[in-house]
Amino acid sequence: MKSTNTRTHILDTAQELIQTVGLNAMSYANISQAVGVRKASIHYYFPSKDDLLVALLERYSPYFLRVVDTILDAPESAEVKLRRYCGLFEATLSSGKQDKVCLCGMLGAEIKTLNTPLSEQISRFYQQNEIRLTQLLNQGLSAGVFNFPGDAAAMAQLIFSLLEGELLIARAGKGVPHFRGVVEQLMQLVKQ
Repeated sequence: MKSTNTRTHILDTAQELIQTVGLNAMSYANISQAVGVRKASIHYYFPSKDDLLVALLERYSPYFLRVVDTILDAPESAEVKLRRYCGLFEATLSSGKQDKVCLCGMLGAEIKTLNTPLSEQISRFYQQNEIRLTQLLNQGLSAGVFNFPGDAAAMAQLIFSLLEGELLIARAGKGVPHFRGVVEQLMQLVKQ
C-alpha cells in the first residue's frame, strides 16, 4: 500500500511542479525534496523523465476528458455547459498562487523538447477537447443558445486556444479576474 501512496505522491508532486514551473525546470531533485524520498526511489517508479510523463499523461488526459464528458452529458443549457468547461481552466488557475496552468498546456509550450510519442499524446488531448467543444457548440447552435458566424469546429479551436493561452497570460500577473473577463467576452462572442 505504501508504494502506491509513494508513487501517487510522486505523480502529484511532479504534476504540480510541471504546471507551475514547467517540465524543463522540474527535476527529480525537486520531486525528491518535496516528497521526502531519495532520487533513487523516484527512479524505481519512473526510471526516466519520459516514463514519469507517460504516467502523468495517462492519468491526466482521461480524467480531464471524463470531467468534460460529464459536463456534456448534463441536462443543462449549452451556455451553462460552456461556462462549466471554462470553469475547469479557472479552477486550475485558482489553485495555489494563481500560477498554475493546464498540464498539457504547459507541456505544449515545451513540445519541441519531448519525444514523439509524448508530443502525440498532447496533440490527442488537444484534439479530444476540440471535438468535445464542437459537440457542445453544435448543441448550442441547434437549441438557438449560440449564434456565431462560421464553423463550430473552428470556433472550438478558437475557444480551446483562448483558454489555454489565457491561463499563461493570467498567471503572468493578471490573475483570475482577468481570466473571468476573457470568459465573459467569449460568451458574448458565441451568443451574438
